[in-house]
Amino acid sequence: MNKQTIITILLALVAMTGQAQEERIDTVIPKFLSNGYFFREMPQLPDGEKTMSRLKDKEGNSVTVINVNATLPKSVIRKAIPREQVHNADQFLSGLNMMATMTSLTQAGVKADGTWYSPKEGEPFPQFSERDMDGRTWTNDSVKGRVMVINLWYSGCGPCRAEMPILSEWKEQLPGVMFFSATYHDAETAKRITDKHHFTWTHLVEAKDMMAWIGYEGFPLTIVVDKKGIVRHAVHGTNETKREELLAKIKEAEAE
Repeated sequence: MNKQTIITILLALVAMTGQAQEERIDTVIPKFLSNGYFFREMPQLPDGEKTMSRLKDKEGNSVTVINVNATLPKSVIRKAIPREQVHNADQFLSGLNMMATMTSLTQAGVKADGTWYSPKEGEPFPQFSERDMDGRTWTNDSVKGRVMVINLWYSGCGPCRAEMPILSEWKEQLPGVMFFSATYHDAETAKRITDKHHFTWTHLVEAKDMMAWIGYEGFPLTIVVDKKGIVRHAVHGTNETKREELLAKIKEAEAE
């Protein structure tokens, strides 16, 4: 093999390597995700009940999720972007799976008439037995005679994460109150998120039964329970006004 042949082969290998790298880098950011398939444009979906939401990857790219309770026609699937060509496909699909899990958990208690159980103001807080990140089990007896606040969240809820440092300040202001957060995530996942956002409450993990209190309402759900075990306030969602009202209710219950 002469020198010219060797150089030619090396150049070909470099070109092939560069092409392979370009193929890995030159991925597509999809606009739509439907029934597990990615699309550049809005697909023609079959008739059926549809749900719509949005997902973001860690780079801030977003995709509109439209799921339909029907099988996508082959003609539609043929227009889908191959998964290996989708930029951050695994992140989007992981988010989709988490959404499916949350839907299953939050709507587990929804009845045929569209209603579900959730702790109501003026009623006793339900019996519970949940484990925290350190493995300790907490029950109603654990908080007997003390004001309790419980905040339901999950990692896909941006407002939940954003308010975590603010909620931690409440614990410093009111050391006599039992502050709990509750999530369906396992201890490792919950610790990673709460450490990152400086959330210092006692964190109940794998609290799947509590997730059913969300129903068709949104996260977070924050509940204030007085010293007698009666629900004093319960609110879905979060903003400055809601937090001010919550804090006032907590202080009121603690002062009694």
